[in-house]
Amino acid sequence: MTYHKKIQLQDNHNIRLSYCTEGDPGEYCWSTELKCNIGESFVQAYVVLPVDVSVAGHEMLEVKATVPSATTLLRHNSPTTIADDCGLQYDVTPQFSTENTGNSFCVQVVSPVVVLKCPPFLVTFWERKPNQINQGGDG
Repeated sequence: MTYHKKIQLQDNHNIRLSYCTEGDPGEYCWSTELKCNIGESFVQAYVVLPVDVSVAGHEMLEVKATVPSATTLLRHNSPTTIADDCGLQYDVTPQFSTENTGNSFCVQVVSPVVVLKCPPFLVTFWERKPNQINQGGDG
């Protein structure tokens, strides 16, 4: 469970989950305009794929960024606060921290068999600046 990992790793970042919208078949998208609270700054973003590891062929899963540009994403294998059983993790921080990336970020999941238990989701980590009031803002 992610909460337990936060405690174990003494991670004090705020975590937000964002659900995707579906584009073309097998394509999932998120807005690159992330909302934050005043006093927070963006730290990291991961796309998490809830994969059914009991399905034969899940190892052949390929994940490609399709918008703003086509690139193959590599699975993130270092420890994170996200619980391992949430799914496979892909670090997409550069797509959300760089200017001129467009209004959306999309990935396409390519697999010979259906391996997703549900649509992927975006996990963002935010750092709270000391002595800031918790109000809405544009991060």
